[in-house]
Amino acid sequence: MLCFLEKFFFSHLAPEAMEAAVNVTYVCRIFQLPCVLLAMMAQVCVGRLHGAKQLESVGSVIWQFIWFSLLSMLITLPVGLVYGKLYFQKTAIADIALPYYNFLIALNFLYPLGAALSCFYLGRGRTRLIVCARLVSEIVTVLIAYVLIFGKAGMPKLGLIGGAIGMLIGQGSLCLVLLAIFLHPWHARSYGSWHWRFQPKLFWESIQPGLLRGLSALINTLCWTSTVYLMTAKGGNHILVLSMGGSLFLFLSCLGDALCQSMTTIMSQIIGSKQYQLLRKAFRSGIILTFTLTLLVGVFLITFACPLFHLFFPETLLNDASIRKIFIGVWLCAVGYMLIFVPISYILAVKDMKFSLFMGLFAWFNGFLLLYMSIQKIGIAPDQFWAVASITHFSSVALYVWRVKKLTSRLISVSVDTKEDPSKISTIA
Repeated sequence: MLCFLEKFFFSHLAPEAMEAAVNVTYVCRIFQLPCVLLAMMAQVCVGRLHGAKQLESVGSVIWQFIWFSLLSMLITLPVGLVYGKLYFQKTAIADIALPYYNFLIALNFLYPLGAALSCFYLGRGRTRLIVCARLVSEIVTVLIAYVLIFGKAGMPKLGLIGGAIGMLIGQGSLCLVLLAIFLHPWHARSYGSWHWRFQPKLFWESIQPGLLRGLSALINTLCWTSTVYLMTAKGGNHILVLSMGGSLFLFLSCLGDALCQSMTTIMSQIIGSKQYQLLRKAFRSGIILTFTLTLLVGVFLITFACPLFHLFFPETLLNDASIRKIFIGVWLCAVGYMLIFVPISYILAVKDMKFSLFMGLFAWFNGFLLLYMSIQKIGIAPDQFWAVASITHFSSVALYVWRVKKLTSRLISVSVDTKEDPSKISTIA
C-alpha cells in the first residue's frame, strides 16, 4: 500500500518523478529483497521451535537475524552505491533518480531488521500486533511523505527525497516499536529475548538454510531489473507503461507477500508438530483463497480501468484500449505472482532451498529471455508488456506445484516408514 500511495503522489508531482521512483524501487529490490527473504527464514525457525515446544530458544535465534540485518550494511551500502551509479548514469532519469536511490540504499538494513522482528510474532501465529504496527507505520509514512513531497504545512517541497524521509521515519519507528516489545521482561522469561549475544555457530545454523533462497531472490531480481532496463532504454511509451503498470503491480503484490507469510507460518507449524497429513489440506486452502482474492480484485480493476487510470495518473494521456490492455496485463501478472507464493510457502517450510535456487536460474529463461525476444526482436507494443510478463509467473507456478506434489508424497511416505526429518528429503529432482 505504501509503495502505491507514494507512486500516486509522485504521479501528481510530475510524470518524470513517478518514472524515476518506479525504476529506483526495482533497482533497490536487488539489495532489499534477498536480505528480507533471508531474514524471513526466522519465521520458519520460530514456527518449528513453537511447534516443537522449544520456546526458550526462540530469542537467541531472532537475535542472530537481527545481527544479520545490521551486518548486511557492510555489503549492501558500498555495492549498492556503485551499482546504482552504473545503472542510471546513461538514462534520461539519472539526475532525479540517483539522489533518491542513494538515500534508499542507506536505509536498506531497516527492512530485514523489521522482517526479523516481525517473525518473532508471525512464527507463533500472532499476526494482530504486526498488522496493527505495520498499519500505523504506513499511515505515518504516508502522512510525512505527503507533507514533504508537496511542501505542505510550511515544510519545504522536497519531491522524491521527501518520500525517502517518510520511509526512514516510518520503517525506523516500526523497528523500534517491535524491538521494544520483543525485549519486554515477559518475553525475556518465556522466549529468552535478552539473549542478544552474537553466536557464530547459531548464526550460521540460522542463516545457512536461507542463503540459497537469498541467492535465488538476487538472481530473480537481477533478471527483472534487466528487463526493466530494456524498457527504460526504449524510452517514450515503454518507460511510461512500465512505470504505470509497476505502480499498480507493487500495490497488488502486497497481497502475495501477506499470503506467503500466513502460509509459511501454517506450513512450518504443521511440520514442527509432525502432522504431515494436514499439508495437502493447507495447500488446497491457500490456492482457493488466492483465486478468490484475485477474482475480486480483477473484477474491480478491469471494470473500472479507465476511471482508475485517470484518477491515479492524471497527467498521462492514453487511449481507452491501451489502458484496458495494461490493466488486464497487470492483473494477470498479479494472479500468477500470488499463486507462486502458495507453493513457495511449502518450499520454505521444508527448507528446499536448492529448488529455490534452480527457479532463480530458470527465471532467466522463462523471464528475461522471453521478454527480451518480445521487446527487442518481435517488437511488441508497450501496452502488451505486462500480459507477456504474466507468462513468466504462470510457467513458474506450474513448476512449483509439481515440486510441492512430489515433496508432499515423499514426506508423508517417509514419515510413516522412518520418521525422517523432512529437511533431509529436500533434493532437486
